[in-house]
Amino acid sequence: MRDKRGRHADLRVGFARLRRWLSRTLLEPDYPLVAVEVRPRAIAAVRLVREGGRLALGAATAVALPDGVLDVSLTRPNIVDPEGFSAALRTALERAGALSGGAVSLVLPDPTVRLALVSAEGLKGRRREAEETIRFRLHKALPFDVRAARLAWDGAPDAKVLVAVALSEVVGGYEEALEALGYRPGLVEVSTLALASLGEAETGEGDRLLVNWDDTYVSFLLLRGSKPLLVRTLPGETGTRSVARQAASTLQFHRDRLGGESLTDVLVRSAAIAPEEAVAALTPVLGREPRLLRPWAALGEGESDLPEQAVAGAAASALRRVA
Repeated sequence: MRDKRGRHADLRVGFARLRRWLSRTLLEPDYPLVAVEVRPRAIAAVRLVREGGRLALGAATAVALPDGVLDVSLTRPNIVDPEGFSAALRTALERAGALSGGAVSLVLPDPTVRLALVSAEGLKGRRREAEETIRFRLHKALPFDVRAARLAWDGAPDAKVLVAVALSEVVGGYEEALEALGYRPGLVEVSTLALASLGEAETGEGDRLLVNWDDTYVSFLLLRGSKPLLVRTLPGETGTRSVARQAASTLQFHRDRLGGESLTDVLVRSAAIAPEEAVAALTPVLGREPRLLRPWAALGEGESDLPEQAVAGAAASALRRVA
């Protein structure tokens, strides 16, 4: 029988496998100390600094996007007003103290990327061949030509692999906005999987749920140990009753179709409404009180006056340096 230390080591390795899609994602990544998260109605920026041989929080900020600047979509370019978007992006980076350009991590809103679980059967062998197999399996399920998409997946040899697919012109629009200001996207990822990395150090056995509740969408990520069981992104489902209903539906699917029992943990990122309201809305339907994501805990800091929930995606991406 494995001891507790061995089980926790397995979980850490497994969660790292879940995130491994990043190393084959939209760019070959490095891990900058500055990260930007584009949210439907705001841009967040986080900068880490080195102090005495360790990393610490330099600055964190969120800048609201005016109406009509961004139209988050899976199927078409998102930036409607390039000048307005560029101005907000510049402001966020300047407030974060990232004035000199260079490498920046980029976190995209969930609805810009399709996440799917695909059978691992037939995916062994050369990566190019595996990629073509995945594209073929997804081509009827996507609302765009898969040949025009960037593709990444978790290569772990499990029954299913987690696949991320995004239109090149969608991702390219965000990258070009950064590049026009003198920055280079060093890592590109999607919000919910970035947030999942914040819980890595606290993982335990059993089935866990992450809720990413933001303006204009909500996402649910179910994990069994370290393996993804279900990922759902629901645009437009942001009202309290609607999110609670979708959370109940996710829990019912977990029990009926995935053989799930009680959840061992629920984490919530609440950037759309006050965190206490999100917790109050989810507690009755999930049967337990969710924990709020606390990004600064990875730096050994407790609760902060900084806007934790608004910048959590950017924080998670920057904090990969700490992991």
